[in-house]
Amino acid sequence: MGSDRHLLASLIALALLAGPWAAPLHAQGLHPGGSVLIEAQPWEEAQKLFRTDVHWLGGDGASSVDLGDERVLWLFGDSFVNPAGSRSRRDAALVRNSVAIQKGYAPATAKMTFSWRTLGNRPRSFFHEEGTEWFWPGSGIRIRDVLLLFLMRVRRTDNALGFEPSGWKAVLVPNPDSPPTLWGMVNPRVPKTGRILVGSSSVVIADGFLYAFGTDGKDQSVYTVRWPLADAAGGTLLAPQWWVGPDRGWTGALAPGHRPVPVFTGGQAEFTVHFEPDLKGFIQVQTLSLADPCLAARFTGGISLPWSVPECFFQPPERAVRGLLIYAGKAHKVFEGADLAFTYAVNTMDVERLMSDMEIYYPVVLKGSFTVKPQERAGEDHAPQVPGASQGH
Repeated sequence: MGSDRHLLASLIALALLAGPWAAPLHAQGLHPGGSVLIEAQPWEEAQKLFRTDVHWLGGDGASSVDLGDERVLWLFGDSFVNPAGSRSRRDAALVRNSVAIQKGYAPATAKMTFSWRTLGNRPRSFFHEEGTEWFWPGSGIRIRDVLLLFLMRVRRTDNALGFEPSGWKAVLVPNPDSPPTLWGMVNPRVPKTGRILVGSSSVVIADGFLYAFGTDGKDQSVYTVRWPLADAAGGTLLAPQWWVGPDRGWTGALAPGHRPVPVFTGGQAEFTVHFEPDLKGFIQVQTLSLADPCLAARFTGGISLPWSVPECFFQPPERAVRGLLIYAGKAHKVFEGADLAFTYAVNTMDVERLMSDMEIYYPVVLKGSFTVKPQERAGEDHAPQVPGASQGH
């Protein structure tokens, strides 16, 4: 999804490299107070939730937003929708985006209701196209009584794949407790940020601010902006503060010709960041690259502090199957029964296979857990101490 798709033509040979399944790995150096062991295994109960609708036949991206009261919003990119309910993708429409509401946090008893728009009996994207531009969902968050969503703009172009990201859009939903088909949606004005797709990956609340991460679609550098929480909740987004490095901190205006400072490099268009209280800091999760689609994690003790290097902790078994593409790795805190859940997308450039193989293109869900092994100093175990950790929500 996003800029990952624009890399397919040049990276296809690397993406199809087959390798053996690997057990979860120690994420050495992930945590400044010791090492973190992240483990992940298939979560069949959670995965089945995405296969319960006879009309919705798969979508990529899979971002989650906890709406409270055991309701979770899921956002998907390109999605197959079959109005006839035949469970065949050959007869389905491919809409640019769709959503779902999960009711209940326990996978065994939760229910999933998918939504898209229709014109007559023809499925349409949930977030409407604007002229020749369409939208792939990025991230979202509930702020008090409103829901704020970030979408990536995409347009057709004459490059090898025929499309490219062209910016981003925000959507403010004042009634997120209603069914999605009844949402009122307001489009706040947003600043021009060049190639940086603000909110394409993740948003978090900390220290009275809303922080949004976004990737430069060309060089995979990741940048952070923030707004006072009251501004974000009111849709006042035209004047974000940019992170410009530890010497200058946050600034509301960039000097002419100057760019913000990346918080890290090597980010994908899609990833997640969330605060983990037991680790006293923030975890970033992504698929490392198309060439090596392991699930990888970074750590920081605070949003304004340096990030660790990414460490692989899970190798998708689908990597061993020739012809499959793996991307959009993310973490989720919306299921009971695990420290974390992880998802990733499995796709193919083989259209015939995509139409016929119903084992792919649904979100793959993993049950995750983590433990911290403190460093030993002078014969004693010390609990991790992380300065500057900020509480997220």
